[in-house]
Amino acid sequence: MKVFSMGLGLALLTAAAPAFAGQAPISSHGEMYPRAVLITHNADTTRNGDIVVSATSFDGGAGHEDLFISHDQGKSFSPLGSVTDSAFGTGLCCGGLFELPKAIGALPAGTLLWAGSVGGNTPTQPMQIRIYSSTNEGATWTYLSNCATATVPQSSGGLWEPDFAIAGDGRLMCYYSDETRPGHSQILTEVATSDGLNWTPVGDLAISATASDRPGMANIVTLASGSYAASYEICGTLNCATYFKTSADGINWGAAGTLGTPVALSNGETFWHTPTLVWAPVPGQAHGQLLLQGQILTLNGVVQSGNGATLFYNSAGDGTGGWQSFASPTSVSMPSGTAGNPCQNYSSPLLPLGNGRTALSLASDYVGTSCETFFNVAPLSGVGLSGGNVSLSGSTQTGGDFTVTALGSLGDTFNLSVTATGAPATLSLSQSQVTLNADGTASVHVGVTSTAMASNSSTKKGPFGGGGVALAFAGLGLAFAVRRKPVVGALAATAVVLTGCGGGGGGGGGGGSAAVVPQVTSYAATLHAVSTSDPTITADQAFTISITS
Repeated sequence: MKVFSMGLGLALLTAAAPAFAGQAPISSHGEMYPRAVLITHNADTTRNGDIVVSATSFDGGAGHEDLFISHDQGKSFSPLGSVTDSAFGTGLCCGGLFELPKAIGALPAGTLLWAGSVGGNTPTQPMQIRIYSSTNEGATWTYLSNCATATVPQSSGGLWEPDFAIAGDGRLMCYYSDETRPGHSQILTEVATSDGLNWTPVGDLAISATASDRPGMANIVTLASGSYAASYEICGTLNCATYFKTSADGINWGAAGTLGTPVALSNGETFWHTPTLVWAPVPGQAHGQLLLQGQILTLNGVVQSGNGATLFYNSAGDGTGGWQSFASPTSVSMPSGTAGNPCQNYSSPLLPLGNGRTALSLASDYVGTSCETFFNVAPLSGVGLSGGNVSLSGSTQTGGDFTVTALGSLGDTFNLSVTATGAPATLSLSQSQVTLNADGTASVHVGVTSTAMASNSSTKKGPFGGGGVALAFAGLGLAFAVRRKPVVGALAATAVVLTGCGGGGGGGGGGGSAAVVPQVTSYAATLHAVSTSDPTITADQAFTISITS
């Protein structure tokens, strides 16, 4: 847990509303710390596919957890219900939302659970992690149990940031940040239940030998292999940097005192504060990918240009092999500095949709003095194109190398085709379909067969003499490479299209001996490529072919 003023003391900063394409506020009542689930296990199968979002609000004074529902895959949301309790007061914080994939005790599969930290405003009373359940998709809620109750008053330590998972042995797990363990500022610990009512301590997820270190804000995900991964921050001596661990069963996370692995890009960029983690499927790749974002993007303690708008991904789907980055579907305006605050981009979750092709992104930002949660659905997979212009002088070609970029960890096959219009050339492909190799690359050669085009100024003479100039393409070859690169967005593949036929030749003028002035004719061109598995994933890249004659 951060040392922030919560509840009514949140509205401390001001900023303009985000201006990222497609995103919108989920309400206008002040919402923060959002969480989202895709309904997939409800006994009423007509509800499966709905999205339920929770967010904490202090609109009206006392805290309450507002629920919103989407029936159109995150394009729009409407109010659904609220979790309320007289114990919340202004001390409600940092809740977790979870759909049971299996029955736990008397709770059927499809039951929604919401848990929050309660008692942050009562310094003389112990804090609790209180759990509420809903069997009607979140419309109404009933108190279920406490997965934790502190043994000391809140002034001596709190309990924060619960998250849920089903362990390998089938029990329901509750993970949370605990400030009450003697000798430690904060640890990440875990408890388990077989009935949802009675909870048993089973171990610690992260605990540091340095007393001032504060592991916290855990997010637990199940991987394609059936094992588990966790992301969390470690404040104190490690500046709230993001760390990562895996577990075979969701219970055992390594020897006590092991802090896990720092999460960073190859250039050293990392997130400070409030990381969130999710596993996402990838078409054609059984292992899927991991997606992670945090509040502040830094390099050696310096805020980076992608701050508030960057997402990390791990294409191995288990944390091995390093992390890469691309643009987050939801962007927020961030203040300068690395201290963070309890609103802007604070614990922003992602929810993969459409078999991992898109994701619902939720992030909070200040609008005037109110903290509001924004949502957006944007592609996680796609293809992009990049490359430079092509020049031909005589028989010497410069340029012609292009990159087809698979966005995220997309493993896909792309159809390629070429056409030429209005230019003296016929283009051909060495292969009309390319598939990404294991290293994420593939290549194709575009050949250009010459045709002749006479200059449109062949009847004119200039001061240097002159006459007609015949232009020809002679075996012009363009090499295009397919390569994976971490960026986001769906762009447009079908052909290289050449348009226009400029004239050459000299101007009119006197006679005498002639010297030919080099003429440059430029042709607009476009490279186009398309995914075979999803025809909406396409990309266009415009470039110029310049011919010197």
